[in-house]
Amino acid sequence: MARAGDNELRLVERCQKGFTLIEVMFALVFLAIGLLGIAAMQDIAISRNVDGRRLSIATSLAVEMIERIRFNSPANATAVAGAYPYNGIRACNYACPGGETAGSATINATANGDYEQWRARLRTADASGAIFLPNATATVTSTAIGPASLGQVQVDVTVGWTAGLRTPTFTMSTIVAPL
Repeated sequence: MARAGDNELRLVERCQKGFTLIEVMFALVFLAIGLLGIAAMQDIAISRNVDGRRLSIATSLAVEMIERIRFNSPANATAVAGAYPYNGIRACNYACPGGETAGSATINATANGDYEQWRARLRTADASGAIFLPNATATVTSTAIGPASLGQVQVDVTVGWTAGLRTPTFTMSTIVAPL
């Protein structure tokens, strides 16, 4: 013979055997929100990794040109016809407005060779054919500083490229003088 308390106990056990549909839906919503957050973090991480790689390449290009200029510093610190050999260089890896120019590098064979090699490095692509720095423009400007008797020249090397809506640039400067 069943007692009244046994019926209540069986009813309570039957109600606690699983989750309700509402509980499952809430759990799925929380899981989806968490997964979307993780996916967004992955996208940002990949984007920043690409940005870091491009900045590293731009830095390498600027350092390369600075080293070339410093190696050729006696010629760079001497103006020929009022111009320094590395002044006014502009190289692009696309059809840039205003075009490319060797600037004053044409007055010095070493500077002109440095410009041509640097220009080729700016156009370097990866194995799939994608250019490392999209829509990149690299410039070199030389400006006399200090007393003319010292022959000091400040050289600025700038590399800029397109990264979505942003146009990051990297500038490196050095001072050269005749030895």
